[in-house]
Amino acid sequence: RVALMTGRSDPARTGLPEAQAAFLAAVTPPGMVAVKDGYPWIGGPPEMPVPLLLAAWRNASQWRAARNGAAQAEISARLHALGRGPLAIITGSCGLDLLHCGWVEDRCGLVIALGPVMAERPCWPGVRLVTVIGRRDLLARTLHRAAPDIRVPCSHMGYWTCHETRAAVAGVLRDWTP
Repeated sequence: RVALMTGRSDPARTGLPEAQAAFLAAVTPPGMVAVKDGYPWIGGPPEMPVPLLLAAWRNASQWRAARNGAAQAEISARLHALGRGPLAIITGSCGLDLLHCGWVEDRCGLVIALGPVMAERPCWPGVRLVTVIGRRDLLARTLHRAAPDIRVPCSHMGYWTCHETRAAVAGVLRDWTP
């Protein structure tokens, strides 16, 4: 299975916005099942577009909240709810940080981080982490101190529609052996 984990710009909705749903459909290889909604993976209508500053504020609030025990427990519970078996998680922006805060051992074998804003590169035993950073993504290039594994020609808000990002992620997923 493959799932997306990003900050929730529209906290009232959990479905994937059109661009993320199209991205997931494009990168999921045959034989792998895509989780059709976003974190917290409970179903629901798709997120609605929100102004960039509001989205940034909400994501920053989630990032701060993820440092407390209740939020960590919530993230861990949602990861458990995805079940056992091979799982790849594609994170966007603060998604890598949220995943790290609620990490559950032996749930995930591959993490692909698009535009990570987490300062340090996490290291999980037995997990392959691939970071993808856009050449025009000043936010990720400033905040994520580790060198990216893959560079693509997009900005922080452009990963879902960038053809090079899609090709790179599809290749990583296709070549992954759980």
